[in-house]
Amino acid sequence: MPTTVSFTLETITPVSIGSGRDVNVLDYILDTANRDVYILNHKKWFQYLYSIDKLSDYESYVENHTKGQKETIYEWMERTIGIPEDSVLLSVSKRQLHCVPSSISKMSLNDIKLCMSLPDGTPYIPGSSLKGVIIASIVAHIIKNDEDFRKEWRDKLVKALKNQNDLNGCIKAYRKGLDTLILSRIKKSTGKDVRDGIKKLFHAISVSDIMLSNNDSMATYILPRYDSLADTKEIKSLPIYRECIIPNTKLKGMLSVNLHELKNIGIDSTSDLIKIIEEHTQRLVRRWKLAFKETIEESCIQELEQVTCLLGSSIGFLHKTLLLPLFDNSKDEVNVVKSILKLQKQFEDHRHNEDKIISPRTLKLTKYKGKDYIFGGVKLHLEEN
Repeated sequence: MPTTVSFTLETITPVSIGSGRDVNVLDYILDTANRDVYILNHKKWFQYLYSIDKLSDYESYVENHTKGQKETIYEWMERTIGIPEDSVLLSVSKRQLHCVPSSISKMSLNDIKLCMSLPDGTPYIPGSSLKGVIIASIVAHIIKNDEDFRKEWRDKLVKALKNQNDLNGCIKAYRKGLDTLILSRIKKSTGKDVRDGIKKLFHAISVSDIMLSNNDSMATYILPRYDSLADTKEIKSLPIYRECIIPNTKLKGMLSVNLHELKNIGIDSTSDLIKIIEEHTQRLVRRWKLAFKETIEESCIQELEQVTCLLGSSIGFLHKTLLLPLFDNSKDEVNVVKSILKLQKQFEDHRHNEDKIISPRTLKLTKYKGKDYIFGGVKLHLEEN
């Protein structure tokens, strides 16, 4: 029987779990004075415009907007209807969101990436997000404790850097090598060849969706994203905005683990499992500490020393990869990671050949209530019973 425990997830830094839904400037009304964003219900919006005989005017506005006119819907309403009342904006909206002053550098927020939410707009964290981190942490733990495996694949990856085809082949072989490593670990413990051992191991962990502990309508804000580059003092503002669960929000969930399966790889309790997740996270935090030395960066990184794990969007490549546990030498790590990133089409414009002390060389930051944060830091509190 699985061991099931309740837990509280506390957000230490802003968390954005992308829903895949983006809204553009014609999907929302931004009230810059009150820092409110109204996500339009287009049916009600058109009905309202029809009721005040402004639908044809709005059609002309949309046509001009597609030709490059920068006027926002709020500005158009001020010009043609008058300053809209809150009650009107609420009546034509699906959701009302809030943004911080630092987001509003102009009258628009461009496209806004929305987080996972229930039909009523209540944010939540899918259990699969946390389970993915748990599985990655377990595999990293197994890698870290097998020095022969680490040395073998360090040498193979470094050797393959001379040829892109060799590197591509090495990456595919590494995936299979991880499967072999996990199965050998299980066999060492059980004395048996368990062909479906990996499937059983990963199915031994189940996480419920993680829901707000209370109905807090202010649990999310729209926050900006900006980049800090390692080995420079450069801060790069980006026209990227995400809906994020704000710091100090508490959510509730359930964790179920089959300890019989986990004991096959040396994990005897849920407490052991949490320690392994923290170890995986703090390995990345230590790596960031070595690379990012500016005052803002050091403050943000120090805050992550208390987190259990990192979740969601804008965390970056290093928290997801299973390459990091292989390396003790940062020079080899950077050379391998930047070479792999250069192979990926989505990273072609990121100039990873310039990465020197860490790859990727970018720390993704945001700002909430005047304070800078790295995205995604959460603390997991298991219920004692």
